[in-house]
Amino acid sequence: MARDKKTWSRRRFLHNASLTGAVLAQRGSLSALSAEIPAESIASERVLFFEQSAATWPDALPVGNGRLGAMVFGHPANERLQLNEETVWIGERRDRNNPQANRTPEVRNLLMAGKVHEAEALAAQVMMGVPDRLPCYQTLGDLWLDFDNVPAKVKDYRLELNLDEAVVKTRFSAADAQWTREVFSSAPRNAIVARIESTRPFALTVRLDRPAQSETTAAASDRLVMTGAARPVKPTTDPATQELQVGVAFRAELKAIPEGGIVRAAGNTLRIENCRAVTLLLTASTDFRAHDAAGMALACARNLRSAAARSYSELRGEHVADYRRYASRVNLRLVDGPDPLRDVATDKRMERLRNGADDPGLMATYFQFGRYMLISSSRPGTLPANLQGIWNESLDPPWGSKFTININTEMNYWMAESANLGELHAQLFDLLDSTRTFGSATARKYFNARGFVVNHNTDLWGDSIPVDHVQAGVWPMGAAWIALHLFSHYAYTLDAAFLLDRAWPRLKEIAEFFLDYLVAGPDGTLLSGPSQSPENKYKLSNGSTASLCMSPAMDTEIIRAIFDRVSRCSKILNVDDGLRAQVEAAAKRLSPFKIGKTGALQEWNEDYAETEPGHRHISHLFALYPDHQITLRETPDLAKAARAVLERRLANGGGSTGWSRAWIVNCWARLEDGEAAHDSLLALLRNCTRPNLFDVCGMKANSPFQIDGNLGGTAGVIEMLLQSHGGVVRFLPALPSAWPSGSFRGLRARGNIEVDCAWHNGKATIATLRANSDARIALAAPAGQRILRVTRLGKQVPLQPVDAQTAQMDLRAASQYRVTFA
Repeated sequence: MARDKKTWSRRRFLHNASLTGAVLAQRGSLSALSAEIPAESIASERVLFFEQSAATWPDALPVGNGRLGAMVFGHPANERLQLNEETVWIGERRDRNNPQANRTPEVRNLLMAGKVHEAEALAAQVMMGVPDRLPCYQTLGDLWLDFDNVPAKVKDYRLELNLDEAVVKTRFSAADAQWTREVFSSAPRNAIVARIESTRPFALTVRLDRPAQSETTAAASDRLVMTGAARPVKPTTDPATQELQVGVAFRAELKAIPEGGIVRAAGNTLRIENCRAVTLLLTASTDFRAHDAAGMALACARNLRSAAARSYSELRGEHVADYRRYASRVNLRLVDGPDPLRDVATDKRMERLRNGADDPGLMATYFQFGRYMLISSSRPGTLPANLQGIWNESLDPPWGSKFTININTEMNYWMAESANLGELHAQLFDLLDSTRTFGSATARKYFNARGFVVNHNTDLWGDSIPVDHVQAGVWPMGAAWIALHLFSHYAYTLDAAFLLDRAWPRLKEIAEFFLDYLVAGPDGTLLSGPSQSPENKYKLSNGSTASLCMSPAMDTEIIRAIFDRVSRCSKILNVDDGLRAQVEAAAKRLSPFKIGKTGALQEWNEDYAETEPGHRHISHLFALYPDHQITLRETPDLAKAARAVLERRLANGGGSTGWSRAWIVNCWARLEDGEAAHDSLLALLRNCTRPNLFDVCGMKANSPFQIDGNLGGTAGVIEMLLQSHGGVVRFLPALPSAWPSGSFRGLRARGNIEVDCAWHNGKATIATLRANSDARIALAAPAGQRILRVTRLGKQVPLQPVDAQTAQMDLRAASQYRVTFA
């Protein structure tokens, strides 16, 4: 089937006018709280630096603008910039639904009859996609800079990533010359910019290449062009079961602008000689967006012309200003005063941490690095961050570097709203939109259902079918989980136009699918299935193991959440009373939460024995986090059972991947156990984080990089310091003793509120609320404290006490409130 490049929604983010105006106004002046944060402390928490170049790809430093990414190694003599363009994927748009999908009800009947193994065998035959593996994301290639007469060993070496500017800088001295190199990825110019300066004239050779399927030519004396196409690594032998030899075509162009000296073509390279400074501009385009070779050439020419019309200082200044629109909104300080370790290299600080030391300053850097990675891999108009953000050096990366939507892709965006990066959430919504065409066909062919459904993975093409194998692929909850992010965006912004135009249509379609998908069990309970608790297995009474089942806990929790959001949307928007009545009636018939014989929340509808008690997924805790069906105060017994899940998982080796440990951090924070949350945050950095702060999917030295642990860890830090579910803004709900004093500025709470807070000796001292909408909220002081007073424009605001720790109040739009504690 021909590729349809128009399927990816490019709808720009819908801004609430009052929110935009309020945020812009706030940037003009800092609150009194922000003035309390020492500038040198902020600076130290926004720089990663090293005293040697990166030896391997996972230790290089990333730059990105959402579309173009690079990994900078910092080699003095032979520099490498590994390149990515977000749409370089293999594959094509094609119908992958199983021709026998209409037999899916037979799989369900076998499960309900207790014939689990027969059901799994049939599912492998009639439910898995054809082909049963999705296309993958590939590298664009490499930019090589080979310098004459620069030794491998140099003096005064420093490689740094400035998180305040989004610039990687390399500095060193060699042969009586001082060298400075800078690399950044400019969103305004859609180009990667590299600047090389030396106090003495230098010469270098510039190369562009790729591991396969590319050709580089010198298009002019100062310009290289690399063209090619993404193709599967393994040859196709059977079109019915493997990927065809097709993929996205690409074009990358590089222009060299020396200051003094000369530049000339030398075969398929550029030779630059006798200059003291040179700027390299690299851009790329693919036929996913530009449609054909002529379109790609035109796009590259336009980008290079635009970038080359500006001086390096103009390009850099424009880039930094653009990046800071997002980055400068939030500050975090976890040390009292200047960071005492600010002059220690990042990898050495990581080594100290692994050897048992604590490092709150490094935790703050890790937090800002997570925000940096989302800003750099997800911008309005781009694809969302995939398993590796946008950074991938491989032609066949781990798990295809796809969008894995049974936890990983959603985790990438857990912190988008609370970290004050709500505009970057829209790319996830675009991904959901892109799956609707195939997803509706899958819903119809597999379940004879309305709406649309997506299983545990999707890709550039918006695929929706079960893939890989039955034990992971059959999980019809992926689209539903992403759809919940739509309502989350509304909860943080109160943007009624967004709710009506974008969230409601998708939530309605997902609800319609579930109403058709659910079936009544013998007792009248509505059951989901065939499904599974993601990637986990249970034991049957005969000792055998299985994955497929009816109504695993996570299914029920996600469906319950969808029905709740649809009901709330219907009431807020005053639309579709009939659908609201249906989902409210169906919600009452869903399986209830169950506590098993171990005292832990059940993962399956039956109290099965666990095959792997320390499994990496904690899917049945979805109701604790990211949702809030289970809370300490409203469902204390279930909260206790959730705690038992965490304790049991960790006692049996759980949390061994970065993303898994990040999820655990967030769950401990929801249980308001700051010490346990901090212990897991330390474990995340000590066991699953590389010296450059890249998350890894495992505890082995060669475990692959995944971005989800970084972004989930950032969400966890926020959850420890500020929570706002259930209509209550909670200050420092899980503050650990390791962070006795500190402050944050610019975090966001539900209700369209921006929050600052400072604390000293473990006690909150002052907070600021900037309200962008009228809202009625409750404020909860940290444990052992109470809200002393709230003032607006110097006048005390009426509070209605709820309990010793909590009080309700009304917020007025475009107003700032000062909160003090006792």
